[in-house]
Amino acid sequence: MTGSKFSGNYTDGARRVVVLAQEESRAMMHDSYIGPEHLLLGLLHAYPNMVQTALGVWPDEVRDVIMSFAAPGPLDTSEELPFTRKSLEALKAAQRTARELHSDHVGIKHLLFGVLSVHSDRLDRALVAAGVDRDSAQTRVMAALTQG
Repeated sequence: MTGSKFSGNYTDGARRVVVLAQEESRAMMHDSYIGPEHLLLGLLHAYPNMVQTALGVWPDEVRDVIMSFAAPGPLDTSEELPFTRKSLEALKAAQRTARELHSDHVGIKHLLFGVLSVHSDRLDRALVAAGVDRDSAQTRVMAALTQG
């Protein structure tokens, strides 16, 4: 995790999520990119209870739906996987949210809010199929962020 996307303002937990997203991408044989669905899988892996509270569904339901959309991509054995435009938008939304809430660091709730702020085909289909109400989920995450 290098570059300006990961300046020193990400918490250890948020950094861990991004590493897990890379692992999830490789596990799904999407070895050429990290998309917002992989970021969500990283959050599900590291913080299932927080994600369940936010999304209102069991983490396994979301994971199963995302995995059902998994189509192997081309094999790439490079060390770091590039972020898709949509996953970069999610990271920027997380940074913006942290800044707007006067936080010095981007944490896991900021990251979840950022992921819920972007629309991408796989992420959107997975949330709908798992029964996630995105607006309600965003409201719950923002409430958690403003409460501390």
